[in-house]
Amino acid sequence: MDIPERFKLLLVLMSTGFLGNLLVIYYLQKGFTYGQIGLISALSALGFFLFEIPTGVVADRVSRKTSVLIGIAIFSLGTLLLIFLRNFPMLIAYVLISSLGATFVSGSLQAWLFDNLKHLGIEEKFREVMKDAKSLSLLLSAVTLPLGAFLAQFYGFTLPLAMTLGVELAMLLVALSIPEYEFKKPEVSYHLHVLGSMRELFKHDVLWLVLFSIFVGISMNQFRKFFEPYLGEMLAKSLGTTLMGTLGLLGVIEVLIKNIPRLLGVRLKDEWSRKTYGLAPVLTPLLTLLSAIYMNPLFVVVLGMVAALVNAAFAFNFSVEFQHRIPSEKRATITSLDMMLSAIVMATFYTAYGFVVDLVGLREARLVFAVALLGIGVAFKVIQALGVLGDALELRHLAEE
Repeated sequence: MDIPERFKLLLVLMSTGFLGNLLVIYYLQKGFTYGQIGLISALSALGFFLFEIPTGVVADRVSRKTSVLIGIAIFSLGTLLLIFLRNFPMLIAYVLISSLGATFVSGSLQAWLFDNLKHLGIEEKFREVMKDAKSLSLLLSAVTLPLGAFLAQFYGFTLPLAMTLGVELAMLLVALSIPEYEFKKPEVSYHLHVLGSMRELFKHDVLWLVLFSIFVGISMNQFRKFFEPYLGEMLAKSLGTTLMGTLGLLGVIEVLIKNIPRLLGVRLKDEWSRKTYGLAPVLTPLLTLLSAIYMNPLFVVVLGMVAALVNAAFAFNFSVEFQHRIPSEKRATITSLDMMLSAIVMATFYTAYGFVVDLVGLREARLVFAVALLGIGVAFKVIQALGVLGDALELRHLAEE
């Protein structure tokens, strides 16, 4: 298996899960409130802010491969905590440990892949490798998510969580098998390296692209946050069962509204991919608004499919565009700083959203936040149409190909 293929396998394993967003129902079953779940989501995001720079020292001073290996090992520790979850302090420990592991990986994995391809003289295959990996991940998850959901419904959550731990151990073995070519430490001190990376991040054409992606991320997270209990309660009422009794069906729906649309979103032809990317800031909050106005399970599932397709096309195009705009020697650190900036905003959103749901109800919270985000999305499109930002939000890498 050549280097690109091993990277594809690693990326596929990292995206393979048996529960996905059904973990929210696991938390509810354990007795946690929406406010507490929103709070731990915020802590998870803040973990990225707290840990990105310290873990970036490993990526830039030791090696990116080492950083990824440490992160995968920490994932396994977090999964063990989740299996034995008993109380809120344990849940806090889990999300912080998981965030720590993710920060070891986040700024390093794509940088490791891109620079390995560059060393081999095939960096133009980066988009193709990422597209294939995401496609394979979604196909595999189309099997593992329903499987994990039905296992959780009939046997409890421990079994699918243990299977997740097994996948994480396989990830570690695959990562160990991939070499790292010509890793070079920064020639300046690390704090100067970070400051230089911050200057790159705050350049006009990079910063506005990042802010644009953060906003679309918030819009999609609002659609997806607490979506499983939201839809599950509708299904339970229709079928005359309980929320736990809908787990298997929700697992199948997860595939319908996440895997299949995301696969289509990643595989869209460049022209349609570009159009979908441009529609994302307005279309995503509009879909959330519609899901709160008309609470029909089938209608909401269709909206979820469209939202997932739009988000997949947007996220894929952003990740490729971002890698093309930043310099190689600062790639891991700039990616980490991007995650930090996003984490601050997401943490604020998750905290507010969770407590608003407890205060006014899930449907009402979806409605209010969707209206606000739709207004911001329209403002983005107006500013872009007026040419105020130049081509900062455009997909330049597609124009170059």
